[in-house]
Amino acid sequence: MAEPHSLKTDIKVFLAVPEANLREILVYLLKAWEYNVVLIQEGQDMAELARQENPNLIIIDAAFEHKQGLKVCRRLKDDFLTSYIPTIVLIDKRQLRRDLLSIEQGVDDYLIKPPDPIDLEIRIVLALRSAAHHFNANALTKLPGNKLIEKELIQRMEAGQDFSFHYIDIDNFKSYNDKYGHLRGDRVIIETAQIISQCVKENGAAEDFVGHIGGDDFVVVTEPLRSENVASAVIDRFDARSGDFYTREDRQNGFIVACDRSGKVTNIPLMSLSIAIVNNTSDNPLNLLEITDIAAELKKYLKGQKGSNYMVNRRVLDKGMTGRKRDVRSEPLRH
Repeated sequence: MAEPHSLKTDIKVFLAVPEANLREILVYLLKAWEYNVVLIQEGQDMAELARQENPNLIIIDAAFEHKQGLKVCRRLKDDFLTSYIPTIVLIDKRQLRRDLLSIEQGVDDYLIKPPDPIDLEIRIVLALRSAAHHFNANALTKLPGNKLIEKELIQRMEAGQDFSFHYIDIDNFKSYNDKYGHLRGDRVIIETAQIISQCVKENGAAEDFVGHIGGDDFVVVTEPLRSENVASAVIDRFDARSGDFYTREDRQNGFIVACDRSGKVTNIPLMSLSIAIVNNTSDNPLNLLEITDIAAELKKYLKGQKGSNYMVNRRVLDKGMTGRKRDVRSEPLRH
């Protein structure tokens, strides 16, 4: 039942078990199966650690944090930054009967303590497979990928919700990646994902959504009234951080010498953000294709501007040509 070892060495498992004997056995088993085990101690903030380290799986004892393990699970599932992480709870039979509803709402699977090693190994493999298939998370940032982004938009449209769709793109990322290498490029992607996620948490609503299309393209879905605050916060934080990605010389120059997309050696400006914002409201509903078309048009315009900017589409007027031919009326740029 075990997965090939070459696929498991990078799988990080958070283990939160207060009972020493059980913890020792589980650590032995997990390491024998070649998982990367991270022990979480009583008093540590599990939710914050999960946000920072993005584990592939969490195994938590219901007795963790003075028998508050199920509440910790609920917190993880309520936070979009950690909701995708599969969680297995270890619980005794008496607590299982008492807290069955909480278990159903807050965890992905459970095992009666002490777990049978074969059962545990099977549950771990199935949880990891299910997470990879169901959530379709981006492998680098662990944010929801294209399928979940599409699902989120369709659900909001079918429910008749007003929302703002943010298409976020890192300008000049390809040139940076070519010059500094893929490892440095991955670092930029990961930190940008963290910046976006944190800004949405601080400035958005609890139901907001953050996704990663792939490469240097991200998506935010938030409330229209919060959209500009979110965009401004993301830009401010990215601009404050982006200079640290470069050498001192490039930072002082304000550009890097690299090949542009046509292969010509030229001075490429430092990275910035373009954020195209499309408002979808009940008095002017759009379909999925229209939302993406308008976002692409706004993005194309923004890419020609200097520095980090966002543009908000507030009104869309039918030009009478086809359902997709719309005239984008947007707010002024924000520098």
